[in-house]
Amino acid sequence: MTTRKHILGLASTWMVALVLFLASCNKTEDAGLSALDSQNISNESATDAKVDEVNDIATAALNTNDAIGGRVEDRDDRLACATVTKDPSNTKEVGKITIVFNGNCKDEDDDARTGTIVITWSGGRWYTPGSVHTITLSGYTVNGVKIEGSRTVTNVSTTEKPLTFNIEGSHKTTWADGTSATRNVKRTRQWLRSPISPLQDKWIISQTDANTPAASGTNRKGKDYTVQITTPLQYFASCGRRVHIPVIGVKQVVVDGKSYTVDYGDGTCDNLVTVTTSGVSKTVKVDKDGN
Repeated sequence: MTTRKHILGLASTWMVALVLFLASCNKTEDAGLSALDSQNISNESATDAKVDEVNDIATAALNTNDAIGGRVEDRDDRLACATVTKDPSNTKEVGKITIVFNGNCKDEDDDARTGTIVITWSGGRWYTPGSVHTITLSGYTVNGVKIEGSRTVTNVSTTEKPLTFNIEGSHKTTWADGTSATRNVKRTRQWLRSPISPLQDKWIISQTDANTPAASGTNRKGKDYTVQITTPLQYFASCGRRVHIPVIGVKQVVVDGKSYTVDYGDGTCDNLVTVTTSGVSKTVKVDKDGN
């Protein structure tokens, strides 16, 4: 009888210890990175990539209209799934290009698009310092994810290389389940063009104004967020579009009052980020559609 009580006592003690241990683990997770935290950061990075991609598409369309001398650009495969119309009244100073995606084909990254992108410009060719072009989305979707809004791109280059642009815009992204996110952007984008091959190009994204968030808005959970770029974000053309996020750089993301450091790595071509909050770090894979 004594032995049985002793065993039962040990079992009870072990169960209490186990419960306390699991509770401690849960407290550690609550204090650090939860599944919701990972979702918040993955969704923010994916939304950033989706909204920012329109810059590349617009630049490709403008470049086919008005290529920079010294290097022949390959036609962007995303435009192969669209009808690109140049306004007959276009001049060097002002103009308009309309891109209509039919949704009947996919690009090399297996993305299907519908809707329209309209690009208007003034003040000279897009690569001329002082020129301004505006990108407006109408009924535009990527893999069923709807993106609305517009952005203004101002050429602030002081030298021929690198081409430097200030970008300001406001967008809304809506997913098939009805959830949506808003995003206001204010950032500077540099295009480091290789004289040898487009595959050696780089894009560098940085703060335009240290006192103004590079991005802000509400996420799919309805929570407010802000983004500050603490180390410039770098995209490598050599990584290809299947890597849809930067591969170098650090940004500070604050969601609903909680701060996260997001590190994009050392240049390795992948869709992984290291997220740190409250002294706890976790590797998160960013889904390109933000699901």
